[in-house]
Amino acid sequence: MDTLQQELLQELPEFEKKTQLFYHKEMSVKDYKGYSGGFGSYAQRGGDAFMLRLRMNQGRITKEKLAFIVSQCQKHQVLRTHCTTCQTVQFHDLKPEALTAIMKEALENDIVIRGGGGDYPRNVMCSPLSGVDPKEAFDVYPYAKAAGEYLLKIINKYSLPRKLKVAFSNSETNEVHANFRDLGFIANDDHTFDVYCCGGLGNNPKMGVQVGSHIDPKDILYYVNTMVLMFMEHGNYTNRAKARSRYMQETLGVERIQEEFKEKVEIAKKYLNHDVVITPCEIQKTGSLVNELPNRVIAQKQEGLYAVYYHPICGNMSAAKWQELYEILKDIDEVEIRLTPQEDLYIVNLTMEEAKVVLEHTQDGAQTAFETSVSCIGAATCQVGLRDSNHVLEQLIQDLRSYQFKDHVLPRIYISGCPSSCGTNQVGAIGLQGFTKVIDKKPYPAFKMSLHGNASMTDTHFGKDAGVILQTDILPFFTELGQMISQANSTFDKWQKENADQWQALLDKYL
Repeated sequence: MDTLQQELLQELPEFEKKTQLFYHKEMSVKDYKGYSGGFGSYAQRGGDAFMLRLRMNQGRITKEKLAFIVSQCQKHQVLRTHCTTCQTVQFHDLKPEALTAIMKEALENDIVIRGGGGDYPRNVMCSPLSGVDPKEAFDVYPYAKAAGEYLLKIINKYSLPRKLKVAFSNSETNEVHANFRDLGFIANDDHTFDVYCCGGLGNNPKMGVQVGSHIDPKDILYYVNTMVLMFMEHGNYTNRAKARSRYMQETLGVERIQEEFKEKVEIAKKYLNHDVVITPCEIQKTGSLVNELPNRVIAQKQEGLYAVYYHPICGNMSAAKWQELYEILKDIDEVEIRLTPQEDLYIVNLTMEEAKVVLEHTQDGAQTAFETSVSCIGAATCQVGLRDSNHVLEQLIQDLRSYQFKDHVLPRIYISGCPSSCGTNQVGAIGLQGFTKVIDKKPYPAFKMSLHGNASMTDTHFGKDAGVILQTDILPFFTELGQMISQANSTFDKWQKENADQWQALLDKYL
């Protein structure tokens, strides 16, 4: 067991003590939230149960980690889990005794929970198909792994103003939103990175500031080190609402950020020894080529190997589903699950025969682009949530299935229960954010709607506010939208561009 694990294990008795104080109403919600978040845990709404966020470094679930998830669900009767937009797995409805026990066993199985919430570096994100994607610039996973290990080593050494999110993108698809994270690395075809910092979603979202162009991958930790130090030096420690790195664009300005970042990187290179040395690790497995691929199967760049795409509805996974996946994967060589920031799973490194078995066991997932829609866990669970986004999306999917709309008639949408944007609503073609609409001095559950968000590097932009829709109008809105597009025998992307007047009339009717 390494030093970090020993240090984190030594913190658990104090955590357990404070959790019991909170559970017995002897510690305030605010005080406990400020403390527990640093351990990747929060009290759920009502304070009678807890959630725990398990870091799955760079979104990768090995067979060993999958076995851990299954064993803990069985041992502690965990029935409900959620795949998050930060490529982690959340356990829900835990009692205090189970909470601390799972934390301890997680650390003993090389799963770190520290910093899963609170004012810490979060899970370093990575393009989910990195290393197997035929269209990638290069495999960014080894560099994301190095950055994650570096941040874990300092996770309990520094005091940051707020959380710090770091991401590595292997292609223009930019699934991990690397150009609008606190720090993001985007791969180029010449095996270099472009680097962005001080971006983020939520209130006052900001695109990142470019602070590196075509940098040598061996230098990434100098940029990570510099971001940590700049955030500590210029981040707002007094006003939590403005304590995210994106507000440094307002206090420092873009040019000063670029100049100071460059200076600090050069100083770090001079005095630190943080060069990243990567030892290539090739997949040894092979399989047979197949010309026609079944739906949800993707050909990897490794000849004869395939990945299966699976989107559990609303990102929710039952304990039974984890068990089912483990049973079919446990004897497959080099297999791995990759979590995405859209709450999907890829099961990678499969032969076609193995892929067909996985397909059979993942038929319960999304069947259309709309059913792959993304939601945070929602206000029924989250104590700071405003609207129950998860239930709204689940109910919407169920109700719309009866219309049997064709794929892409309705787009993938993104729903957040509050302004924190954990559902990444600002990147969606249609995004919804929890809100309250006052009519005749009476409050009604509602959502702000944004339109035309796009995370791709070829045309990145946040969705623009379109108005507010009552929660009771969400189903009628999407029903009518689906019917109009179906009658035109079109898709959402095409229809709303070719029928601007009808699209605007529909928006005016409901917003």
